Amino acid sequence: MGLSSVVRLWEEWQLRILVLGSLCIQCFLAAFASARKSHIRPLFRFSIWLSYLGSDALAIYALATLFNRQRKLQHSSAVSSSSHDLEVLWTSVLLMHLGGQVTITAYNIEDNELWKRHVLTAISQVTVAIYVFCKSWSASSDKRLLATAILVFIPGVFKCFEKPLALKCASFDGLVSSWFPDNSRTTSANRELELEEYVQKARDSVKRNKIPAELEFHVKPLPGFFKKKRLRIVPDKLFTDVMYPYSDRFANLNSFWSLSDERAYMALRDGLSILFDLVYMKDLSTKSVYKSYYYCAHCTRVSSIILPIAAIGLFHSSHKKVYRGSDVIVTYVLLYITFFIEIFSLIRLSSKFSWGWPETVHQHSLVGFFARNKRHTWLMSIMGCLQLKNFLDKYWCTCSSARAITNLVRGHVKDGWLDYILDAESYRAFSDSRGHWTLKGKGCVQLISESIEKPFDESILLWHVATDFCFHSKGVSPDQECASRGREISNYMMHLLFANPDMLMPGSRTNLFTAAYKEIEDLLHGEDLPLVDEKELAQKITDKVASSSISREGFIHDAWVLSQELMRLGDEQRIWEVIEGVWVEMICFSAGRCRGFLHAKSLGSGGEYLSFIWLLMSHAGLETFAERQQRVQLRLPKEERVKIAMQRIQEAASNQATDPSTAQGMVPVKEEENAATPAAASEADGTLKQEANSATTSASQGECAAPTSAPAVEIVVSP
Repeated sequence: MGLSSVVRLWEEWQLRILVLGSLCIQCFLAAFASARKSHIRPLFRFSIWLSYLGSDALAIYALATLFNRQRKLQHSSAVSSSSHDLEVLWTSVLLMHLGGQVTITAYNIEDNELWKRHVLTAISQVTVAIYVFCKSWSASSDKRLLATAILVFIPGVFKCFEKPLALKCASFDGLVSSWFPDNSRTTSANRELELEEYVQKARDSVKRNKIPAELEFHVKPLPGFFKKKRLRIVPDKLFTDVMYPYSDRFANLNSFWSLSDERAYMALRDGLSILFDLVYMKDLSTKSVYKSYYYCAHCTRVSSIILPIAAIGLFHSSHKKVYRGSDVIVTYVLLYITFFIEIFSLIRLSSKFSWGWPETVHQHSLVGFFARNKRHTWLMSIMGCLQLKNFLDKYWCTCSSARAITNLVRGHVKDGWLDYILDAESYRAFSDSRGHWTLKGKGCVQLISESIEKPFDESILLWHVATDFCFHSKGVSPDQECASRGREISNYMMHLLFANPDMLMPGSRTNLFTAAYKEIEDLLHGEDLPLVDEKELAQKITDKVASSSISREGFIHDAWVLSQELMRLGDEQRIWEVIEGVWVEMICFSAGRCRGFLHAKSLGSGGEYLSFIWLLMSHAGLETFAERQQRVQLRLPKEERVKIAMQRIQEAASNQATDPSTAQGMVPVKEEENAATPAAASEADGTLKQEANSATTSASQGECAAPTSAPAVEIVVSP
């Protein structure tokens, strides 16, 4: 077979291959695009990305091929038009493919900002389709086939314009403009008093929900109510770094602390899943606030189900004998499978099928990284020659401790509300702590305290290496659970420094990891390291640093000194309680300083565990990124500010007692949906004045205390 024969064969089968290839890509995206929520293999993720890019390109190329074939028909009378009438029906199907699948509208968050480009693409391709229709159909053509093409063309047009509209709704400007009218206000005139009032009410709410009502009474919540409470955790505004009103923040806090640890974790997981659907999918439940998209999407859903059924029926009754058999088969395949894809997508959305949000935590160890490179020198050399070593280095092991670490952080935040946060000053100090609270509580020496005063990325590196030295030390047994949790958080923070420094903290330096790695290489230069494991390598490093009198500077030496100070604290339990406590504070410090945009962006590639902590801290009542960036200056004396805040709380309670429906920010709910305990509700009115007086007296002595009881606050359920 010569080259000319191959070219003729390609020209004959080109269009069939293109439309069937486009159909295969749509099937793949419909089935597997939502797997991006999980930590899937890089090759699988690459195939999804390639399919996402190729879906539009292949459909556009097929439409262009149809356009060119129709132009050739006008100048070729030898070709029978009947052999090409059927191909024009494929134009409508290609428009449906161009509209994409509900499981993926954007692969990266930046794709949402390109909605204008997709509008132009939709206009141009619909114009091409109309041109093909007008030029191809003659008076002698089969009317039923024409009706079939029109019935498929209508949902194709809807889908083409639904996609850019969905992208526009999920863009940054689209989200912000839909939430806040021009005249909206999120705070009152006096933010200082509003902050103090929020802190006092929040502390009291946490105290009342110290034991969640669902655990205290051993009653399983109503399924509908639990569903509503889980829907509360929706970080739609949070990821755009917009400040929530304090009334909304208190409602979120009150709902969150009424949940058990297990249900709180599930709520956080569902919240991130909903955020993924909002940014990367065509989920109507997350975009119902956008009326234009809501109506367009409904028209698309209805037309893409009903009209193809009628189209398939008409095609069955049309005169198919005049067409080529292969074209008829291709048409049947296109119509049926495209229809089944639409049915499958709607069933998946309505059933809320999910691949399951990952419960893994990335792990990256400096000592382990060095040991791995020494064990696989030949593999590292090959990857280096292929310029893939940096890509491979970022893929390390994982652990399945997300649930345990989340509960640990939740307990830390609860202890902060109960034992540390007394007023606005301590509220901010707790959010700014990078280990200070733990070290102060454990009475640690000055040298250890100085290690957390360094730049944050340097502190992460020092504490990570010191944690590994303690973990692999001969004198320390890592059997305690706090040892495992502390080291897992340590390895995760090192993963952020190495692979995702922007999320760790703005300005974090990845080259610190490289510098520390080079120090280990120089330190062990000339040493025989035959297939060492992490424990042996850590022991060699500590022995070398202890015996070396040359280098008294550098990260490794400072980390060794820190590990020695930690091991002098006494028993193992105390050592690991200090290490675990410092790492919990550090991960909270990092989560609170990462932009919401970066959290949403990371979801497109499987997500970072830091987003769990970010969402937890927000709904647990701590400072958000936006609030920290726009802190109000505290001008009033502490005693006066607390006194005024308590008076405002008392006045609000009195107003609610006389007319509950007038309480601002409160939405009455059914009695069985009240998460406050009956005891707290009954004691509120009689003790509020006494608590306010005692809090003012305590503030005048240099500390502020929140009331131990207040009117029961009902859970506010978002509509």
